[in-house]
Amino acid sequence: MHYALVSDLLSKEAFDERVEQKSASLGGLVDEVTAAMMVVDELGRSHIKIGEIPTAKTSIVSFFGKILEIKPPREFTREGEPPGLVASIILGDPTGTVTLSLWDERAEAAAELEVGSVIEVIAKPRPGKKEGNCLALRESNVTIVETKKPPKSEVMAAPLTVKILAAFEMKEIVRRDGTSSFLQEFIIGDASGTARLVSWSPELFADVDVGSCVSISGVQRKEDEGIIEYVVSDSAEIRIIPDEIPVLSKDASEVSEGSNPIITGVVTSVSEIRSFTTRRGTESRVRNVTIRGSSTNCSVNAAVWGDAADTLFLPGDSVQIINAAAKLNRYGELELSVGRGSVIQMVSLPGENISVTGIVILRPEGLSLDDGSEVWILLGDHMPEPGMIAEVDGVSQNGRIKVTNLNVRTTYPAPLVSRLDPLL
Repeated sequence: MHYALVSDLLSKEAFDERVEQKSASLGGLVDEVTAAMMVVDELGRSHIKIGEIPTAKTSIVSFFGKILEIKPPREFTREGEPPGLVASIILGDPTGTVTLSLWDERAEAAAELEVGSVIEVIAKPRPGKKEGNCLALRESNVTIVETKKPPKSEVMAAPLTVKILAAFEMKEIVRRDGTSSFLQEFIIGDASGTARLVSWSPELFADVDVGSCVSISGVQRKEDEGIIEYVVSDSAEIRIIPDEIPVLSKDASEVSEGSNPIITGVVTSVSEIRSFTTRRGTESRVRNVTIRGSSTNCSVNAAVWGDAADTLFLPGDSVQIINAAAKLNRYGELELSVGRGSVIQMVSLPGENISVTGIVILRPEGLSLDDGSEVWILLGDHMPEPGMIAEVDGVSQNGRIKVTNLNVRTTYPAPLVSRLDPLL
């Protein structure tokens, strides 16, 4: 069984020879299984904890787990082949839980397993997920007393009444057989907090805008290690309701470890964007945004991942972070992670109507207007080229101008040129 963990490193004969040598070097004090585990460990493929499975760096992992739930085999059809069998088991340890699929002859062996027993497993994990395919398993004498709670799933009897807080772009999911379906994710909230909602029929939400309060029937509620997620069935019914639904909100000074609802505060600093390569080999980005709460001495850092890192944030911006988890960083400080299933948004505040003439310049923050004494970032469509003189009407707020009217001059006005002369 243990050879599967190192089959890409050496032949079966070489592995067996190493196991024999290991056992002999210890004077026969360990059995063959223990000697095999020691050889595997020496080759850098030691057992891991279940909580490490979603981020495992190898394509095959080995671990011990306590059986929490067994789902009996079910038959499925394969095109041009005999019917197959698939069963699943949920295993746990103090660090987490994982759902393993057992196929064909291994699915038949599921009937011999017992809830509460501990097994040793070799599996192929699904990257980023608490799931995997079982390649081999055996009963173990290892003792696991405490485990994380297994995931729960139930179809809600009553409609789900919530406020739509954010909607993500629709995604096309291509199946192995070449067919595709569409998925859309939302963030919803009520007085108890926020959660992620998933729909495989995005057309159901065609008439639902962000900010709407809705009643949804036909919803499945899932809970895994305290994280709640809702899945909308294809036959769900969605009704927009006129009542306003309050959503739990906290000040940035009240961030707690684990899931957080809506966190509000003011940006005090923004780091540069840092690019990196993910475990899947894709390029991504991250930047840190520090947010101050109502207490000037209390702030929290937010790591903003992916496309959201490209959003322009400036010190002084009022923001809200929705449905983000917080955990201790390397410095022992709580840090919010704004990634999948969470968003950071600027809170719109009243601005000041402004009319100003200046030279258009390009800064790292974006296209800007400089009148010789102050600089604003320009927001709008059909912006002028850098170097042009522009008359701008718009709404000014915290270093930005939302342009409502723009007039580009073909000649430089003398008074402006004299004020800008030191900068040219």
